[in-house]
Amino acid sequence: MTTRGNLRGPSTVEAFDDRSSTTPRLSNLHPMQLPDLLSARPSHALDRERVEELLERAFLGRDAAEELDRELAASAATDAAAGWELDLFAEDLFVRDLIADHFAITIDRLRFPPQSDFLFAVLSRPPVDPDDIAFRQSILRELEADPALERRLERLYREIFRFVDLLKQEDRSSKLDPETFRLDVLHQAKTVVETMADGFATSTSGLVRLHEAALEMRDGRAYRRLAALLDFEERQTTATLRVDLGVDGEIRRLAILDLEPNRASPFRVAWWKRAALSVVSFGSGHRLDRKVLVRRLLGKVFRDVLPDLVPLVQILGHLEVYLAARAFRRRMAEHGLDTSLAEIGDDLPVSLDALFNPLLVGDEAPRPCDLAQTSARRTTLVTGPNSGGKTRLLQSAGLAQLLGQSGLYVPARRAQLPLVRGLFVSLVETETAQAAEGRLGRELLRIRRLFSRLGSPSMVVLDELCSGTNPSEGAEIFRLVLELLERLGSVAFISTHFLELAQSLERERPLESLEFLRVEIDEGLRSTYQFVSGVARTSLAAETARRLGVTFEQLSALIDRRRAP
Repeated sequence: MTTRGNLRGPSTVEAFDDRSSTTPRLSNLHPMQLPDLLSARPSHALDRERVEELLERAFLGRDAAEELDRELAASAATDAAAGWELDLFAEDLFVRDLIADHFAITIDRLRFPPQSDFLFAVLSRPPVDPDDIAFRQSILRELEADPALERRLERLYREIFRFVDLLKQEDRSSKLDPETFRLDVLHQAKTVVETMADGFATSTSGLVRLHEAALEMRDGRAYRRLAALLDFEERQTTATLRVDLGVDGEIRRLAILDLEPNRASPFRVAWWKRAALSVVSFGSGHRLDRKVLVRRLLGKVFRDVLPDLVPLVQILGHLEVYLAARAFRRRMAEHGLDTSLAEIGDDLPVSLDALFNPLLVGDEAPRPCDLAQTSARRTTLVTGPNSGGKTRLLQSAGLAQLLGQSGLYVPARRAQLPLVRGLFVSLVETETAQAAEGRLGRELLRIRRLFSRLGSPSMVVLDELCSGTNPSEGAEIFRLVLELLERLGSVAFISTHFLELAQSLERERPLESLEFLRVEIDEGLRSTYQFVSGVARTSLAAETARRLGVTFEQLSALIDRRRAP
């Protein structure tokens, strides 16, 4: 049976059939390449079939929000070097706190909460291919140089965010008319594709892949049909449909045979209402159910174009990486802190000018300092009093390596970093009631974990090595670790309170790779939070105790006050 109804759209569209779910979708015959904006050589980490299933479920009004987020995060976790394992560094660098505090995107005063799981996965698995790092940096440099391009990228991000957010809304079936909701989804998909196609044609970085992907999508038959059904702003058309009914009057098969313009019509009734009013089965006498017919039309168009919409989920995450990085840079600049893109190479020593710890950025800005090693693959021992900034310096070095090798902004005015294949950071020791070992045992297990899981070259950041045992036993273990780090070919930063040991190492120079930094102290015996070459001569324990009110006289005064009647 052939029936006619009114739709808004362009004049021609190829017929398609809805015979069964086993009929291959047109877009699946030649699925478009996922536009990877994070790798120089595009990879296909996103599970296309799974994301298609989730998008279709969401289009039908079922909740798929959390699963979509998980699939996006999983796509960033498949190509990590063996040494970039989360439990070796992420907790001590507070990566999730960094994202929550400083990576939120604000566009036109609207705050977009970051896809924290995806950003965490990207930041926690930096590339080991220099081409990938350079690829990401080139995008950020182009955005820096071209504010208009950055605004276009922000607009695209907002449009994709809205598309995905529409599909993530819960309980929409009871709150919205399903046909209106599905029309909104299809309209938003079309808006996204047109924004991609028009905004990045002249890009000189990897952002041009957005333009290329949009052109490929627009050239597909499925997308042309989507555009045909949605182009109802300027013209009205007549749709020729083929509907096969069962004996119960239910639709068994639906096909769009043709769309013809009907500009002379004086009516401006919504296309789905017009279709519903005029589609009648003359042969059987059945009047088709309006909602069923419209739902089938929209569902058919969505299913055919669905494979081309899968990339939008991946693009959303990739755009967020760059816009979040730009947000981080602006936020640091508001506090007078400079950030930069690092020069990274196999045999480069660490050299960071005006390095700061972004985790300390709040109401007040931290004090930047310089950190440099004289040559590649060195071990730097850091000494000085408690509360002198040693731990925060080590944490800053780890964050700089993590962000720099991710191709993003480093918390330093100028940055030069080695290309490493893993990162080990141990700064925070948490006591637990279930701990089977004492402090020395836990320290030995920490050392074993380091050498059993890191490859070469790697970066190692250790706070207060061997602090869990007496100096004589600790010194032997300490020397062992230093020798093994040199053999591993690692870049290392280690703080210690074993001042006599550090002083003897400075005098004897038993290892070629050793360098020494100490906390700079001012005339008032207070830390300047800067670091200079050498080993500290004293831990300033007495001065620290006085500052904190823990001298004999200060504590005695407290006792006397407690005894007073």
